Amino acid sequence: MINGLLDSIFDSLGEFLNPLLVFGTLSVVGGAGVLLTKYSSLDSLYVLIASLFIGILSYIMIYYFIVIPMSHAEASTSISIKDLEGRIGEVLTTIPAQGLGEVFIESPNGSRNESAQSFDSNEIKQGSKVVVVQVKDQILHVSEINEL
Repeated sequence: MINGLLDSIFDSLGEFLNPLLVFGTLSVVGGAGVLLTKYSSLDSLYVLIASLFIGILSYIMIYYFIVIPMSHAEASTSISIKDLEGRIGEVLTTIPAQGLGEVFIESPNGSRNESAQSFDSNEIKQGSKVVVVQVKDQILHVSEINEL
């Protein structure tokens, strides 16, 4: 219940009052105050003003260098099936001339198995290397790579 209440409060305040910003800034202000009090001979009023100034600078830096880039970042590391065009894979299940088989494709984000159909309408045996020519209706259309 409290979690939902906090979410609704921060959502209504907008992106500029993001909890990351608010709590990060409070931490910086507190830390700057402690350090300035302990290691400088400044009066407490000047320590407060300097800490608030450092906090405002950190707020701006966190907003522009963390919050904005994170809001534009993709939420997933997985790739779209359309991005597989041009990739090389290996046939797991023999692909008949007029049917479906299965292809294994490795990528930096992980490996995946996808349904595949022969682009050239030729049978492609298990273990053959193939290239993805196109993706149509969530099915990879592949062509066998012939070794020279």
